[in-house]
Amino acid sequence: MFTAAIILSVIFTSLGFVVTASNAKYILSGYNTMSEADRAKMDIVGYVRFFKRFHIFLGLSLIAGFLILTLLNNNWAGSFIIIYPLFAYVFLIAKGNKYYSGTKGQRSGTYVAMAILLVIIVGISTQLYSSLQDSKLIFTDNSMEIKGMYGLTLSKNDISKVELVPELPPISYKSNGFAAGDFAKGNFITRDGRAVKLFVNKKINPFLFITTKTDQIYYSSDEIASQDLYDKLRLWSAN
Repeated sequence: MFTAAIILSVIFTSLGFVVTASNAKYILSGYNTMSEADRAKMDIVGYVRFFKRFHIFLGLSLIAGFLILTLLNNNWAGSFIIIYPLFAYVFLIAKGNKYYSGTKGQRSGTYVAMAILLVIIVGISTQLYSSLQDSKLIFTDNSMEIKGMYGLTLSKNDISKVELVPELPPISYKSNGFAAGDFAKGNFITRDGRAVKLFVNKKINPFLFITTKTDQIYYSSDEIASQDLYDKLRLWSAN
């Protein structure tokens, strides 16, 4: 996540220097689609000055906030770099209205954009909250279900081997998964090319390692000790 925070910080800060009053009509979203008459009603010099200050502050505050929150809670830090820029752009849209003196219809479009962003923020926040929780293990007589995002169901016959391992394999990238804060869920590729499924809180070890006919699955929970889960799974699979 630190790498992602650095990249985002550099991108946002750079945006403050890329857009100028002379090139805004080509690259500034919204302004580049206005008619010449509407552009004449925009204080583009004042707006670009504000745009520059906004993005420099956003870039610097993003990395500073991430580093501070990392000291307190990795999950907060991971959520911060996703949600904070979205809230910041709501402010950018709202504040930018004062630089336009055109029609009410054109100005009201900015409120629609703000509403859309707020809906997106609510949706992403809900998904983040769900993702930054343990994936529950549910046992029935003949199957075991890993609940939540990227969850799956295994039958007793699917499971070939159950182990406790002290650490996760080095991960190269996620192929279809979620990784933020202390949590990783979904499909990942290891550095040695193996496809694995993770449902883990990375701070909780050892990890339950389940080998099936088709998958290699790592699991951990901050609610139930891995040894207890291992004993329960062994007992379940034996019955």
